[in-house]
Amino acid sequence: MTTYAIFGAGSIGCYVGGKLAAGGKSVIFIGREKLAETVSKNGLVLTDYEQSKDVLTPDNIRFETSPAALAEADVILVCVKSMASAEAAAEIATHAKPEAVVISLQNGVSNADTLKAGVRGQSVAGGMVPYNVVNLGDGRFHKGTPGDLIVEVLPETASIIVEMAEAGLATQATDNIQGVLWGKLLINLNNALNLLSDKPLKQELLDVNFRRVWGLCIKEGLAVLKAADIRPVKSGPLDPAFFARILSLPNFILMRIAPAFNKIDDNARSSMWEDLQAGRTPEIDYINGAIVALGQEFNIPTPVNDKIIRMVKEAFEQQKSPAFSGKELLDKLS
Repeated sequence: MTTYAIFGAGSIGCYVGGKLAAGGKSVIFIGREKLAETVSKNGLVLTDYEQSKDVLTPDNIRFETSPAALAEADVILVCVKSMASAEAAAEIATHAKPEAVVISLQNGVSNADTLKAGVRGQSVAGGMVPYNVVNLGDGRFHKGTPGDLIVEVLPETASIIVEMAEAGLATQATDNIQGVLWGKLLINLNNALNLLSDKPLKQELLDVNFRRVWGLCIKEGLAVLKAADIRPVKSGPLDPAFFARILSLPNFILMRIAPAFNKIDDNARSSMWEDLQAGRTPEIDYINGAIVALGQEFNIPTPVNDKIIRMVKEAFEQQKSPAFSGKELLDKLS
């Protein structure tokens, strides 16, 4: 049986690994001591916006805190934060067997390249997680938005993608992972806005002013991607350019055009909001920062994303969200 290691078992890692384990796969979770203690006491409870539920008791979960456990893995799903990718690659190089397959399930567009540069001959594939997972405490992890995992198809990953899907973890293949990652990044520009609002995701997105700011962020991203000759692949049913245009529509029209908004439940929050609550470092430089960096390379101004980066970093310095209303945030960026 294929053994999966979840390297960086946080919210996404526990949900993805938990779904695989619930589907009968051999899974080793590798994460922080605090979460290991929580899971050893409570097990894992996985829920989603469609009211599905998987329960794993502590005796059916193997949770390690040392990367030495990577030595037993056939497939390594990397779920660490982007700023830890180089360190993760070094641990994989030290502990993993050469034939292990590494799949990045991280935010941003450059993590697979960072992993490739640091591993010891292992095959590395990019991946994309389109949905939000929030840690509700006591081993409970909730998927609050729809979507399927997308994994770069390589000779080494083709059978793994099928196996993951058969285990109940909805997974699709792509031969254009960079386009997929850039498409996801454009949509993920709301990650920071959810933090700045301090509101549940659905409540934030029902405010047209927050959506207008989101649209401004995406339009800057589209401009720099066009200059760089990068074509983003849609993350979900809507093309990013069309998506940016419809965000300013009234709620009742938007919900008809983009019904996925209706599937977001009341528990959903962004990962950056969760990072603030947990006292972690934000991934803002790998999300909005990727747009700003590409804009600088091609001399395309990105004032909205640049200012949002500064606001997010200030919030983390103060360890508190500014809790802007949509209008306040739009006024600050206009």
